Amino acid sequence: MLFGSLEELNLLNILLFALDVYFVWLIIYYVLKLIKANVRAVQIMKGLIFVYLLALLSDWLNLQTLRSLINNVINWGIFALIIIFQPEIRGGLEQLGRNSTISRGQNRLKEEGITNILTHSIEFLAKRRIGALIVIEQEVKLDEFITPSTLMNSELSKELLTTVFIPTTPLHDGAVIIRDEKLYCAGAYLPSSRREDISKDLGTRHRAAIGISEISDSITLTVSEETGRFSIAINGELNVYSDLELFRNDLQRLLGR
Repeated sequence: MLFGSLEELNLLNILLFALDVYFVWLIIYYVLKLIKANVRAVQIMKGLIFVYLLALLSDWLNLQTLRSLINNVINWGIFALIIIFQPEIRGGLEQLGRNSTISRGQNRLKEEGITNILTHSIEFLAKRRIGALIVIEQEVKLDEFITPSTLMNSELSKELLTTVFIPTTPLHDGAVIIRDEKLYCAGAYLPSSRREDISKDLGTRHRAAIGISEISDSITLTVSEETGRFSIAINGELNVYSDLELFRNDLQRLLGR
């Protein structure tokens, strides 16, 4: 009986240890996923690595004043990180709440449907020379641009997407961001590219499209109100189209990666 109890106890300890390791691994996984998917998080992580290396250097050279300063930075750093990442933390908790009550597969549009909606919207806007800036979020989250904008979180449709950019509407002067196949927000302002090799003929929308594609993996669609031409910006490059079918094919290929 005693040996049987010891075996059961050992098995219980092993199970608890495995559960403990699993939860720690889960937390590390989601933290790394957050860092990978957020531009600011990547930059902050580089800064933390620099501070850590500086701490090692101060210990090696016995620089007491520098070490004391670094200790203060580390002690107060956790509070600073909570403040800096407040929008991401709130968004993550909201997403967790939605996932617990709504199946991730519900109300998702098929890829071909999204391509058609976006293509028809671009065609409608281009024919009327209505300027537009549409950002399709990918792996890198754009929370820092979403937070100050107007949240919509609406089902994507041609009617809604084109209405936003009508010049008489309050939200037309800015970008819309599509997240999880929904029109997530409107009136977002994007960073303009600082590159000097960009053509002077390109306006602020095109520079903003290039700018957001330089710091994220987003796919950004633009319509020029001057020429009616439409374009796709990705990886810091802007491809301008006059043929709608070619635009559709390239967009479908990019969305299907």
